[in-house]
Amino acid sequence: MPSVLVSTEIVIGTLLVIALLALGATYLRRRYIAGGQPLTLCGYRAGGSDRWHLGLMRLGDDALEWFTLGGVSLRPKRRWQRQALLLEAPRLLSAEEALALLPDAYAVICTDRIDTFELALQGPDYTAVRSWQEAAPPGYNVNVA
Repeated sequence: MPSVLVSTEIVIGTLLVIALLALGATYLRRRYIAGGQPLTLCGYRAGGSDRWHLGLMRLGDDALEWFTLGGVSLRPKRRWQRQALLLEAPRLLSAEEALALLPDAYAVICTDRIDTFELALQGPDYTAVRSWQEAAPPGYNVNVA
């Protein structure tokens, strides 16, 4: 009987260590991805698709970057240059489209020079992206009198 108890403790301990390592890796990945820039949860849907993908969006100095929510990659899955990005008017997601982690989200149709896609953002995040996109990048036209 004691060997069964010891085996169970080893299995439970191993599972706890694995869970803590996964949580720690997720936390460290998010901290590394943020890199001091604003980072927010958003949905991404390619043009012509009806499936949303949850991810993390970072507003950089000259580009908007989208990272997958899970995984170990530290590189953005999608990247759009600020000057090429155009945002259309937002619309509230319908009940069928609603994302569990983004209640009351807005869908924004975006285009760059290559393709069309949609981002699902909550109200304050949409406002941040819109103002970021309309603002001049750091150092751009600084000598204009």
